[in-house]
Amino acid sequence: MKLRANIVFFVVAGSGMMEAASVVLIDPATRNGSFEDDSGKIQNWSGVTAWDEWTEVSTANGDSGAEDNGATATDGSRIAFLQAGNAAYNMTNHVVQVGDVFTFSWDHAARSDRTHIGGLVYDDGGTITSILATEVTSDGSAVPKAYGGTYTVLSGDSAVGKTIGFGVRAVVAYPEVDNFQLSVEAVPEPSSGVLMLVGATGLMLRRRR
Repeated sequence: MKLRANIVFFVVAGSGMMEAASVVLIDPATRNGSFEDDSGKIQNWSGVTAWDEWTEVSTANGDSGAEDNGATATDGSRIAFLQAGNAAYNMTNHVVQVGDVFTFSWDHAARSDRTHIGGLVYDDGGTITSILATEVTSDGSAVPKAYGGTYTVLSGDSAVGKTIGFGVRAVVAYPEVDNFQLSVEAVPEPSSGVLMLVGATGLMLRRRR
């Protein structure tokens, strides 16, 4: 019984030493968050690096993509634009875990009256699905303006075990958007705590012999 009590102690102590790590998933330098990895005007999302058309919610295609527009870009010289009904997403390779805390933001670079919606999405077996609780809608205020929020993954969340990304949809034509950023305070792997447990248990058993 004494050995069992000691094992419990080491599990708690070991897990308590682990800290969440902040990881950048999308930003201007990662996964083409501000569209600077491309050149020229691209009117098809398949030509925009790291971005794809969000077919699950798009009601229009073509005449949406990225272009040079230094007059309105908030980061670098390029922006993205979407015709009414078009949508796009940028999917990372981060697999969602319970306890993950996501922070995201993007800029409405121009045309403040052009309502659009941005938010977290996940890949549900090939279907890009929105996490509704994180969606933010443009309010048509003066531009440029940054939008964003945070989202904490709870037990039972449908996104757990799925890859995470960011999606944007145009309600009316043509919002210009830029500088997408997504980061996560990720739940650490328990490997360090497990190693401490194994080492401590082995030491106790050796001393008992």
